[in-house]
Amino acid sequence: MSRIVDRQGMMDVIWGSTLLGGGGGGSIRSGIQLLESFEKHHPDIPMEVELLSVDEMEEDAFAASGTGLGAPAAIVKVDFSQYASNTFEVLEELCTKNQIKLKYNYAVELGGFSSFFPFLLALQSGKPAVDVDGSGRAVPAIQTLLLNVNDCPCSPFGLANGKNDRIAVELADSCDAVLAEHISRDIAGMFGNMVGIYGWPVDKKMMKEKLCCGTMTLTQEIGKFLRTSNAADSEMFEELTRNGIIDAKVICKGTIQDIITEIRNGFDFGTLVVKSDKTGETYYIRYQNENLLLQKKDGDGLVDMMTVPDLITMYCIDSNGDPNACPRMPLSNADAKVGMKIAVGVIRVDPKWFINGTKWWDVWAECMDNIGYTGGHIGFDQVAVQE
Repeated sequence: MSRIVDRQGMMDVIWGSTLLGGGGGGSIRSGIQLLESFEKHHPDIPMEVELLSVDEMEEDAFAASGTGLGAPAAIVKVDFSQYASNTFEVLEELCTKNQIKLKYNYAVELGGFSSFFPFLLALQSGKPAVDVDGSGRAVPAIQTLLLNVNDCPCSPFGLANGKNDRIAVELADSCDAVLAEHISRDIAGMFGNMVGIYGWPVDKKMMKEKLCCGTMTLTQEIGKFLRTSNAADSEMFEELTRNGIIDAKVICKGTIQDIITEIRNGFDFGTLVVKSDKTGETYYIRYQNENLLLQKKDGDGLVDMMTVPDLITMYCIDSNGDPNACPRMPLSNADAKVGMKIAVGVIRVDPKWFINGTKWWDVWAECMDNIGYTGGHIGFDQVAVQE
């Protein structure tokens, strides 16, 4: 049944979605900034959004999704609410032109930034949010979305920046996610490594069969648990698993030793190095916006432990004085800082990732090549609890 998500519920979604973002999807700070900016500029609008289950959608109506595309390190520095409003207007015009009955919003992926978008757009447009998302995690590119893995359309879509420079895109093949990515990434580069994007129109049948249902409720539950649990700050992965909320394994609890990051072609590429306080083992997390590969140091070499699409994620145990972090706060790669004490875990991804042949792995080929990985898929079930 539909329900109302209030301000605290949205905050909990932002926190829980950051944990399930797998290093990407935007930082908690970006999501909160979006919330507070809307609140500041619209004090007369209650911070409440109607959230519908997929079953409550009208059969002939569509939901669409928006987010920011570009380098997270660039996006975290701006107020993105105007980008969202401008981009939504572009798609609304396209849907009217193409006789698409656009009635709802949903999250294209999970993450502290991306998962607030359906709430922001619901507040701006009055169109309810749907309890679903298009990936069950965050991803670095349009072709790596679960939407694309399971052959959902990305077109028509709109692109816009804060100044309202806008571009409407209609592809001959509405499912050509690779072309959509190239167009959007080029525009993002021209707009300062950030652009608003709104598209992916899907109906009720597509959502139920191909996307991750119930994830707004799940992330809200995770966020509330992190906020209210009486367990020790260092035990969140264990407690979330014990309570049946997620399926997680602990990799290490230790200190970030090094972060090597560069912005290249509109992405944050990097390696995060964590040393276990308990065992002294050193772990390496390789990422392209999102965490792609988990490795452990073994002598002079590295052992590959797990790859996408399962989730490599982390939260703060001790911020070591960083004013932008606090205990239990899930961390995107844009939030992580050298010296922080963190917990690193892996989480099982939604099973809908694995229903369409081998496309679920093929879409990651370019990303894995970008970080120099030449091996095959290593899944959640192949990882042993390390601590």
